[in-house]
Amino acid sequence: MGIRSMKIKKFKSLSFKLTIWYVVILSIIIGIAGVFLYETFKERLMDELEQTLLEIANDVNDEWYWRHGVTWEDAINRMEDEFGSYDPFIQMVEIRERRDKDSDIRGIDKIIRSKKIPEGLFVLDTRYYYKADRADIDDLVYITVTEKKLSSYPLRVVLFPVRGPNIVQVGISLEETTNALKELLFILIIGGPLLVLFSSLGGSFIIRKALQPVKSVVRTANEISADDLSLRIDSGNRKDEIGALVDTFNEMIARLEKSVKKIRQFSGDVSHELRTPLTIIRGEIEVLLRKERKKEEYKDILKSVLEETLQMEKIIDELLFLSRIETLDKRKLDAYLHLDDVLLKVFESREQTAVRKKLEFAIKEVTPVSIKGDKALLKRLISNIIDNAIRYTPPKGNVEVRLEKKEGYAQICIQDTGIGIPKESLPFIFDRFYVVDKSRSKESGGFGLGLSIAKWVADIHSASIDVQSKINQGTIVKIRFPL
Repeated sequence: MGIRSMKIKKFKSLSFKLTIWYVVILSIIIGIAGVFLYETFKERLMDELEQTLLEIANDVNDEWYWRHGVTWEDAINRMEDEFGSYDPFIQMVEIRERRDKDSDIRGIDKIIRSKKIPEGLFVLDTRYYYKADRADIDDLVYITVTEKKLSSYPLRVVLFPVRGPNIVQVGISLEETTNALKELLFILIIGGPLLVLFSSLGGSFIIRKALQPVKSVVRTANEISADDLSLRIDSGNRKDEIGALVDTFNEMIARLEKSVKKIRQFSGDVSHELRTPLTIIRGEIEVLLRKERKKEEYKDILKSVLEETLQMEKIIDELLFLSRIETLDKRKLDAYLHLDDVLLKVFESREQTAVRKKLEFAIKEVTPVSIKGDKALLKRLISNIIDNAIRYTPPKGNVEVRLEKKEGYAQICIQDTGIGIPKESLPFIFDRFYVVDKSRSKESGGFGLGLSIAKWVADIHSASIDVQSKINQGTIVKIRFPL
């Protein structure tokens, strides 16, 4: 049964939230850019205006100073005509500075103005004139004044010091500058929101497009169930984060599909393996209860029941061991141990079993080796391999064990002269409950979990198991541990 799809409200969706954040951030950026543009444009206009004021003031002085017989009135009138497009207001202010021991008298001696400046207007505080008189070309006095009778807009004024002490005062209305700034402000006020609007629409489209694979992930996840894990999402060969997400999701589903298949196979195998002894036990008991039997018959049936019970107990023990090692704390694998000691203890524990079966059981070579790992798990790994060698080697056969130290790894080699494994069965011998010959496994007591446990233990120790075998000639198992 598929996962029920959760209905996401539009204003709570990721695309909506990303769009809102996009709009907010874009608005802030455009706002800051607008303020910066406005202030930069304003500063540039003022610089150009002040440059024009300086040019007019300098030309007035040059006209008066360099042309013989030209008065201040002549120079002022001529410059007003020459710069008529700016409609400048020009006058020359002569300041005085007379000191005696009792007073410091400062003021304006004379003002020579153009005809369009009425008397009494366009006169500044004397402090500005005296400040201008002490200034040089790099720190001229620029101020903004309001003279409603001269202009409805404020005037930008420069005070230019010349010989005398005389101050050439030039003012130009800020009407054009103000109008240009108003036009720019209007464009920013209208254009800014429009830019945000259209950019937001484009950004929303791009965000929805970018999140489309995520919606595909959701749809596919809703369609996936334990009965059908074959569905995959098409990433469209995307190489970005979304493509990585899709690929990761597909890999997760593939792993999940593989795990579910293993679980199903495992469940089937377990039920089969446990059903067989249970069926036998039930049958034996039913036969036992049908009629009165002799004491020996009761003993035989109870012995058979005990054997099947022990078989079930062994299977359950192996399954519990598998469940425990799959949740093993990996920190236990960081301890150093002597692999040769572990091998010798396993060899000694299996020596009597081999003798009872009349096998030639020997250690040909043991090299001291230290590796990282869990001693109990490694003992189980080696025991399972040796048990298989003893179990499937006929009487008078040979089982040899070696521990060698190679370049970069340690190798345990277990070689027997047993019945061997068919070539077509080698890829499956580490699968749970896989047995090559069920009839022989029944006789020998094997049920297909020993090699599966051995492989798992080898994997968590980063070891490899290599198996070479020939029918009726024997098997060689090589376990390689990295040093």
